[in-house]
Amino acid sequence: MNLKLTYTIGAMLVSSLCFAQNIISKNLRLYNVVTDNEITMNQFDSHSAVVMVFTSIRCPYAKLYKERVSALSAQYSDQNVRFVFVNPHASHPSKKETIAHMKQEANSLDDDLLYFADKNHTVRKSLNVEKSPEVIILTPTTKGYRKVYQGAIDDSPQSESLVRNNYVQMTLNNVLSNKEISVAYQQPVGCRIK
Repeated sequence: MNLKLTYTIGAMLVSSLCFAQNIISKNLRLYNVVTDNEITMNQFDSHSAVVMVFTSIRCPYAKLYKERVSALSAQYSDQNVRFVFVNPHASHPSKKETIAHMKQEANSLDDDLLYFADKNHTVRKSLNVEKSPEVIILTPTTKGYRKVYQGAIDDSPQSESLVRNNYVQMTLNNVLSNKEISVAYQQPVGCRIK
C-alpha cells in the first residue's frame, strides 16, 4: 500500500476516534440524591449547555468553589444553561460521602442546582474526570452530548478575588453566541478521585 495513503487513512481513523470520544451518550445515568431517582442525560436535551461539576463534600478545593459555582449557575439560569454537581465518591461510606451526606449537601444548595451521585464511577470514567472539582461542559446534539470543555473552573482555586480567567464563563459565552471554543481543556486543580 502507498505510504501516503496509509498515513492519510491513519489520520482519518485517529480523527474519527477523537471525535467519537467527545460524544457522550444520552443514556448515561445519574442518581439524584434528593429525589432518590435515577435519570438519563437525555432529560437535559432542551438546554443549550449542561455544566457538570464533579465535586466532593470533603475536598477543600471543592468547598472553595461551592459559592462560585452557585453564582455561575444564577448568572446563566435565564440563558437555558443547567449546572449540576456530580459526586463520584458514593462508594466510600467511611469518608462521609454517602448518599445521606450528599443529600444534606444538596439541601444546602440553591434550588436550581441539581446534585447527583455517580455510584459506580460510570459517568466519571465515561468523561475521563480525574479531580474534584473538575468541570465538563456538554452541548446537546442529535447523536449525544458533545464535550466542548473539560478542566478547571477558573485560574485561581484559592482566591476568587485573584481570578483572571474564568474558563467556564468563557466557554459558555462562546457556546451561547455560537462562537468557536477558544480553550477546550485547562488542567484542573483539586483532589484526585479514587
